[in-house]
Amino acid sequence: MNPPVPLVSVIIPVFNSATYIADCINSILQQDYSNLEIIVVDDGSSDGTADIIQSLADPRLRYVCQTNSGSAVARNYGISLSRGELIAFNDSDDIWAPGRLAQQVDYLNQHPEYQAVCGRFMHVNADFSLAEAATVAAQQHMAEPVFDHSKSGWMYLTLLQVSCFHIITLLVRKQALAQVRFNPDYRRGQDYDFWLQLANQTQIAQLDNLYAFYRKNLLSISHKPHSRNYRAEILQAAISKYGTADQLGRSLAAGRLKHILAQVWFEHGYELFLAKWYKASAQSYRKGLTYRKDKAGAYKFLLLSYLLRLQDRTPSYAVPR
Repeated sequence: MNPPVPLVSVIIPVFNSATYIADCINSILQQDYSNLEIIVVDDGSSDGTADIIQSLADPRLRYVCQTNSGSAVARNYGISLSRGELIAFNDSDDIWAPGRLAQQVDYLNQHPEYQAVCGRFMHVNADFSLAEAATVAAQQHMAEPVFDHSKSGWMYLTLLQVSCFHIITLLVRKQALAQVRFNPDYRRGQDYDFWLQLANQTQIAQLDNLYAFYRKNLLSISHKPHSRNYRAEILQAAISKYGTADQLGRSLAAGRLKHILAQVWFEHGYELFLAKWYKASAQSYRKGLTYRKDKAGAYKFLLLSYLLRLQDRTPSYAVPR
């Protein structure tokens, strides 16, 4: 019998990405898996993005618009419109590796214990092209999926400690997303929050196959400082909802959790310190010290933040919360 060929819905949120959106979509259309639909949700673009998308004129491509509400709302909207049994995502400036979709579908068909499968991605420069992607993917192509035991299974406890997946490599059964959505309140870290939710619904398989190319965009909000420590908020929210144990009964020790939270606040403080938001960075260092009082680096940068407070460049809108 031939294996089932389920419909795959690929969701792409886009905002003013005329430079990259054609390569993004074409990298999906050129997959050797034809039973797919691509849902592009335009989050209020004002450049030529819409014209480029509509010029592609492929029956598998669906273009919808929303008022500017952020990528979380756009992704959730795309999920609500999807007809596929399987869901995948791409960001508007990123590129899929050839052949990955067929391999992922086949993997889920053969491993029903997993409802989600991810792969490896590669950081690339802003001028990286679709042709270059094809060349690199051919050089690193592996005909069979290579299972990564260290990043597979019930991954909730691992994700509390480190974010190890990328949304643009994911293929997931839609049924696993019944209680999983992107939170629009998180301007940063919404993907991390998504993974913590998903890891409580299903085991996740990580493959060591190259599946996507992530274009580093220095204008992205993820590269800008923010007085809110989103990662700390997301961690605390997950712990409040799911606790510190996983489906196998394994637990995260209280001391380890305090160490993680202290580090998350230290890293946030350092990000603000580099931006010369000295008053805000001082608050983050003080918060981190409530979890771990023996972190010498936090005292050092807390003192430096205090000494440099007269040179503070924290913008008026950046009110810590």
